[in-house]
Amino acid sequence: MLGPVSISIPTLVVELVIFLATVYLMEILVFSPIRAKWAERDRLIQEGLSASNLGREEVEQARAEVIRILQEARREAQRQIDEVTAEGNHRRDELIAQATAEFRREVDSAQQQIRAERDHSAGELRDRIVDIALEAARSVTGQSYAEPQVRELAAAVVSREGLS
Repeated sequence: MLGPVSISIPTLVVELVIFLATVYLMEILVFSPIRAKWAERDRLIQEGLSASNLGREEVEQARAEVIRILQEARREAQRQIDEVTAEGNHRRDELIAQATAEFRREVDSAQQQIRAERDHSAGELRDRIVDIALEAARSVTGQSYAEPQVRELAAAVVSREGLS
């Protein structure tokens, strides 16, 4: 059989010192760096998550800003289109008014020319009728009607009778 186990205090103290020194060294050399790396890793993960959330928010803000800029650009483009259209319509109306006025001037001028030519032709025709009437009267009567008073009288009769 085995005899009673005896515990030596100095050996126990030495083993306890060795155990505590080993735990201390393990804490300093192994566990502390592992805890530091875990803490660093957790911090980096949190920063990554924060950056990811921040990045999403920035992307959403940028998207909203792009949409706002596009809407503003569309409004500005539509405003410019409306201005140019209004200016074009105004210019077209001016050109139509100018063309209409020019057309009326041309028509009035043509009518005046027609009246002047008609009056001139009527005067020539009246003179020819007077000449023919005086020549016919000379042929019938054998007298000369060359006096200006006779010519004026014949012209008055032709005008009164509406022969010209």
